[in-house]
Amino acid sequence: MTMRLRRKTPMWFLILTCFYGAILALLTVLNRFGADRTWFGALNLYLPQIVWATPGVLLTVLSLKVARQWVWAPLLCVVWVLGPVMGFCWAIQGPTGPVDVRVMTWNVKYGGSNEITQQAIALDIDAVGPNVVLMQDAGGLLDGPIGSYLRGWNVRSDSEYIIASKFPLDEAEIRRIPFLGEELTCLRCRLHIGTKTVILYSVHFQSPRQGLGALMQARREPRYLSGAIQELEENAEARFSQARALRKLIEQEQEPVIVAGDLNSPDASLACATLRHAGLHDAFSEAGMGYGYTYGHFLLSHRLHWRNPSWVRIDHIMLAPQLTARSCWVGTKYASEHRPVIADVVFRTRP
Repeated sequence: MTMRLRRKTPMWFLILTCFYGAILALLTVLNRFGADRTWFGALNLYLPQIVWATPGVLLTVLSLKVARQWVWAPLLCVVWVLGPVMGFCWAIQGPTGPVDVRVMTWNVKYGGSNEITQQAIALDIDAVGPNVVLMQDAGGLLDGPIGSYLRGWNVRSDSEYIIASKFPLDEAEIRRIPFLGEELTCLRCRLHIGTKTVILYSVHFQSPRQGLGALMQARREPRYLSGAIQELEENAEARFSQARALRKLIEQEQEPVIVAGDLNSPDASLACATLRHAGLHDAFSEAGMGYGYTYGHFLLSHRLHWRNPSWVRIDHIMLAPQLTARSCWVGTKYASEHRPVIADVVFRTRP
């Protein structure tokens, strides 16, 4: 009976299923060791990873017709996509109790340059109730409704950055995070929580838009493909270079560090890996539930802007070993092109 079933299984189906599984294995290896080491891996980081489930769904339907005994194989691949490939996090909840600080980071995209959107941002911050807010792309917002809302907070700002806290803050310092001969900055500030001190870094790494845009153009005009691939690789190297520069700054700090902001880098990127090598860990990976996607909801269709899901996690809160996240989640998608990230953070107790 077993031999008859095996003979009835079309070879083409087994080949397709094995090929599909091999592609998923390659993606997993790329994500594990730095997806943007290759141009394809760099491109894939910013695609909706759910697309990789499509072949598995089709193979599952086919298996019900031609190889029912093999239906588990494509189903297992689909589960693998929905889990590790898409970056699903399943937090193991630790002990509950008081939280030392609730941190919120948000690329507010200049508040949409209108007062109504800025009021929506202020309302979202109020609903979350953070002790510390770190904003990027926030230049000039202190002159509008957000500035009015933050009256009474301790506020430090420079260029595109705002750090606002209900706890005392020292004066902020601009730190350089250069890349490929160019230069961007981050904002550093010392936060005092009772008798304890934390160093805050609000950061905004180079956008992948230029590299991805070059590939989009090459899709229409193939003669530009080699140049587009080079631009995508240089674009990924820019964020990697900034992460290395930031790592050097972090390694000089004596107090615990929180790095928060728009890294423009998914968790599987070399930039995030570099910060983990500096001793930091990602708050959502540690204490989040689900995918934690923060970007992409406005790209598919302007008319469906409010309905579209986000599909990539490029905004992060990263913590020093002395700190741990009790919980971490993402906020709404209505007031900005980015969702905010919020984490309840506590100091680790020494044994």
